[in-house]
Amino acid sequence: MKKKGVASGNSPLLRYGILVIVVILWYSFVWDAISAKNSQLRDQIEARDAKIKRLQTRIRRFSGLDARLKAAQRQLFALEKRLLPGANPQIVASNLQDILNSAAADAGLEVTTYRTIKGRRWKQRKLAAVRLTLKGDTAKLVKFLELIRKKNGLIRVSNLNVVKVSGRNPYLRINIEAEALCKQGGAA
Repeated sequence: MKKKGVASGNSPLLRYGILVIVVILWYSFVWDAISAKNSQLRDQIEARDAKIKRLQTRIRRFSGLDARLKAAQRQLFALEKRLLPGANPQIVASNLQDILNSAAADAGLEVTTYRTIKGRRWKQRKLAAVRLTLKGDTAKLVKFLELIRKKNGLIRVSNLNVVKVSGRNPYLRINIEAEALCKQGGAA
């Protein structure tokens, strides 16, 4: 009869012990390495998901940028077409003076004096300025101002002074200062 004990190879305690050692070794060398790699891959996936979300946010933010840029360029081109022609403020002032003299003649106002005045600045842009003294009545002044408003150029009346001159033939003496923007590259 054989003795059953710890020394014999068929002992259940020895089998369970070997099984526990195998499970511990399997956990230490296989499962722990796989688990660490799995955790690392999960972290990489989360980082990439976060990056994808940031990129999608940027895509949404920049999605209409090209269309908005083209619309702004069209608007800028339309406004630049409305600038009075001229390479520098003196030429722009001369062109402005011609426009105002023409509008005064069309309105029936008499131009008594006109001259260019020192240009100013508006938001870092140069302005060409003209001062006119006109003679006429209220209806002609209103027509003159409407003609200026209807001109396609960017013209601004910066100062308007009206004095009623009494006498045998009463009239209005109108002092007007008008300005026009110069192109960005125009010399001073």
